[in-house]
Amino acid sequence: MTALREIEEKDLVPLADFLAGEFPFSVAKGFPYTTREFWLSLFELWWKNNPAYTNQFPRGWLLENDTSPVGFIGNIPVKFIISGETKIAASANAWYVSSSIRGGFSLKLFNEFLKQKSPLFLFKIEDESFISLLSRYKFNHYILPRSQKEYVYIINKKKVGFVFSEFLEIRRTTGLKEIVEIYKKFGFMICAYLFQKSFGEGKNSDGGEYFSSVCSSCDDSFSRLWDPIVKSCDVSLSRDTDTLNWLYFSSSRFRKRVVIQCRRSADHSLAGYLVFDVQRLKETDEATLQLMDMCTQDNDPRVLASLLSCAIETGKQNGASLLVVWGNNQDTESYFRTNITMRKAAQHHRFMKFSEKQEFNTGRENNRVCPSMIHPPQ
Repeated sequence: MTALREIEEKDLVPLADFLAGEFPFSVAKGFPYTTREFWLSLFELWWKNNPAYTNQFPRGWLLENDTSPVGFIGNIPVKFIISGETKIAASANAWYVSSSIRGGFSLKLFNEFLKQKSPLFLFKIEDESFISLLSRYKFNHYILPRSQKEYVYIINKKKVGFVFSEFLEIRRTTGLKEIVEIYKKFGFMICAYLFQKSFGEGKNSDGGEYFSSVCSSCDDSFSRLWDPIVKSCDVSLSRDTDTLNWLYFSSSRFRKRVVIQCRRSADHSLAGYLVFDVQRLKETDEATLQLMDMCTQDNDPRVLASLLSCAIETGKQNGASLLVVWGNNQDTESYFRTNITMRKAAQHHRFMKFSEKQEFNTGRENNRVCPSMIHPPQ
C-alpha cells in the first residue's frame, strides 16, 4: 500500500539512499552521480543552515510503499519581500517518483506541496515540457535574463573544441532556424578569436580607483547595495545579509560558486559584485564560468571592467574556458553588447504562484515582480 506523509528526522538517511539510488534492492533509482553523503549535506543546507527555516515549516513529503520510499518532493523556505513585507516563500526541489508508480502519485505529491500555507510558491525547471503542467496550476512563467541574451567571453583560446561545441551548441540543432543561428554564432566566434577585447587589470595594486577580489562572505554592505533595486519591486527575493550568505556560500551540486567583489581603493567601500558558478559535470571536464547574480552601484563601467577582469583570472584558476554573463538592466546590457563579441539567445525558466489568500494582483499594471536567476541550493 502506498501512503503519503510529511518528512520526519528519522526519514533523512533512507531518503538520501533512495534519491542516490542506493536504497536496498533499488534498480536505476534516484539521481545519477549523487551519493548518500551528497543528499545528507544538501538536507543540512536546506533545513539546518537556512536562515528562513523553522520547525513549523514542512521539510517536504514522502511517498512510501509499505516502509520503502518511492517518491519525494522537497520543500525549501526562502525569504521574499512582498508588498514591502518579509514573508516566507516555499520552493519545490528534487521532485522524484519511482518509475513504477509515476503519474497520479507524482501529481499527488505536487498537490501536497501546494496545500501548505505559503503566500508564494516557487518552481525552477529548465525542461520546457513542464510549462503546460505548471500553467494548469496557475503558476506565472518568467524567462530570464529579461533580454533573453547571454554574452560569452573566451578565457582559454587554446580550448577550441570546447569553445566550438559549447557556444555553437550543434548537438541541439533541430531545424533551419537553428542552422542559421549556428552560422551567425560561428561569425561571432571568429571575430572573438581575432578581436576580443581585454578588460584590463582586475586587481589594482598601483593606486587604481577600484580593485576586485574573490570574497568568502557577505557583510551588510552587500545587502545595502540591493536596497534601491528591492524597493523598486513589489515582489523580490529578500537580499538580507543572512540570506545572501546562505545563497552565495553554500556548496551546490556539481559546481563551485564564486563571489567577486569590487571595492573603492580610497575607502574600501563596496562598489559592486558578481556571483558565478563554475559549471562542469565532472572534475576532469572543461568548465564554464556562468553568471548567476550581480549588483553594481550606478552601473559604473569601470566597476564592471574591474569585476570582469578579476572574473577572467578566477576562471583561469578554476580551469574555466568560457565566461558567460547577462545584463540585469539596460546599462549593463549595453556594456556587455559593446565589449563582448560573442552572444547567444538564452532562456532560463522560473515559475511563481501566489496563494489565493495572498492579496496581490500580478496582473495589475503597476505591480513589478522581479524573479531571480539565483536560487536556493539544489
